[in-house]
Amino acid sequence: MNNGIRKIALIMVFSFVFLSLGLVYWQVVKADEMLDNPANRRAVYLEERITRGGIFDRNGVVLAKTEQTADGKVRTYPQGEMFEPLLGYATVKYGSAGLEATEAETLLGMKNPSILRRIQNAFELQRTGNDLILTLDSRLQETAYQSLQGKTGAVVAIDPQNGDVLALVSQPSYDAGAIEQDWDKIIAEEDSPLVNHAFSLFPPGSIMKVITSAAIFQAGLDTTELYDCEGSTVINGQTIQEQNDKAHGWVNYDLALAYSCNTYFAQYGIKAGVNHFLEAVSNFGFGRDIPFDQYVPISSITRDDPLPENLSLNLFAESTFGQGQVMVSPFHMALITAGVANDGKIMVPHLIDSVLDSKQNSIYRRTPEVWLTPLSKEEAEKITSGMVLAVNKGTASPGAISGAQIAAKTGSAEPGGDGDTHAWYIAFAPAENPEIAVAVLVEHGGTGGGAAAPIAKAVIEKALELKEGEN
Repeated sequence: MNNGIRKIALIMVFSFVFLSLGLVYWQVVKADEMLDNPANRRAVYLEERITRGGIFDRNGVVLAKTEQTADGKVRTYPQGEMFEPLLGYATVKYGSAGLEATEAETLLGMKNPSILRRIQNAFELQRTGNDLILTLDSRLQETAYQSLQGKTGAVVAIDPQNGDVLALVSQPSYDAGAIEQDWDKIIAEEDSPLVNHAFSLFPPGSIMKVITSAAIFQAGLDTTELYDCEGSTVINGQTIQEQNDKAHGWVNYDLALAYSCNTYFAQYGIKAGVNHFLEAVSNFGFGRDIPFDQYVPISSITRDDPLPENLSLNLFAESTFGQGQVMVSPFHMALITAGVANDGKIMVPHLIDSVLDSKQNSIYRRTPEVWLTPLSKEEAEKITSGMVLAVNKGTASPGAISGAQIAAKTGSAEPGGDGDTHAWYIAFAPAENPEIAVAVLVEHGGTGGGAAAPIAKAVIEKALELKEGEN
């Protein structure tokens, strides 16, 4: 009898200890990971006692804040749809998304590696979280938003010298302040307003030629050699055609990039060899995670393998000018463009400039650092020369600006099916001392020069105007 009671007591003691350890594990050790999960509403419930910090642009413009009303705390977004879906939302009913989800720990002041602090956080009384200061400039963001409005696509602008994200627009968007009232309408809308199109993957079309250029250079091919473009060429039984079957005549590398000559890049890409091509795409970040404050899908060369060890000849030929199975995000293309602008160095991109605690003390400040170096300075200058020629005499001329030299490349990517091509435009300016790099995508917009170039032009003009005002 006594043995039976003893066994029951031991089972109860072990059960209590096991449950206690489980609670400590989930409440303390795994608390941050659980809090980061967008499906977890704990962060939202915590706001009953913790006031979520504000989100501001680089000039102090309020993008999101929590206000106390007679009915309780309310999260407001003074800029309306302009910064969505990047900022996201935080509601008890629908959870959280965007920065409001991924930076919940920081905004609620829960981010601290100390175990003691985590235990204190679990039982803390009323307090205020931290403020996020973003690298975004609301004036550039507004220009990009207004220019893209009514279309589906994305605009990303980056400071090539330090990796600061200056503007990041995705269309369509939504009003996070009315997310609960408008939820059914938003999720029924075409083109997915909740999806950030700047981070989605698309075929790049001819903007891929900037990357293939690196393979051509690094294989030691003569870029002054002339090539006769006849409007099409046949490689391994597959016909490669120019847009509208246009024959460009005799071209060297610069003219081929300026005229966006598919057959030149297919022929010279193959001459460079698949190993140089795959090494070049890897050096530009294909098949790699982008170190960023938000998740960006990996850019890929094939459907089965983001960075394969080999390619069939036909798929290789198509990949050199951005067709085949190549997929890349507008955000990644902005980084690649910024890398060309920055003498071949791609900086780690930043969206969060700094974090301030409730007393406005700085507790985090971003530090510029190099992510990848896919090009030498001389190789970057060669590509820049071709991109300048594309603006002055080639397909990128619709993006030209009076008083400043732009370097740019167009793309018109076939998405498959009967839909219109995706319109791309990548650019940086001034070409001789770049201060901004831009990637614009208009989904099913037609040609890059027709649909995307005017948007990039407007953003670059605004950036240079603001820079002029600072000097």
